[in-house]
Amino acid sequence: MIDQLNAILNGLKRAVTLTVEKLLEKLRGMGIEVEEENTAGDWGWSVVSKAMEAGIISLSDADADAMYYVFRRCATLEEMVKEALANPSEIDENFVNNLIDDYRENMEALARVRERLNAAIS
Repeated sequence: MIDQLNAILNGLKRAVTLTVEKLLEKLRGMGIEVEEENTAGDWGWSVVSKAMEAGIISLSDADADAMYYVFRRCATLEEMVKEALANPSEIDENFVNNLIDDYRENMEALARVRERLNAAIS
């Protein structure tokens, strides 16, 4: 179960990085750095926020709210996984399976966000 939890953390980080990759590249090209956050989800939203501030992308309020929600869900999942790893004696298979289901849902949502961001950049 510990391996599954670590896989969730690694997968979240990779998926968030992939989601904001083009934005991050453009920000770096402009000399704008994005500070690290406690979670990959929070960091991902920071990249999107900086890109909006820099004028790289323009999002409607609805798009911004939806994307914020997706990144925040990812951050919450990451926080839950970290907490579970800190208390391995309290982990059971059902709990891990629920986290894996949440992970899959987040991956699907991030894929939609990535498509929307890539369209907004073009």
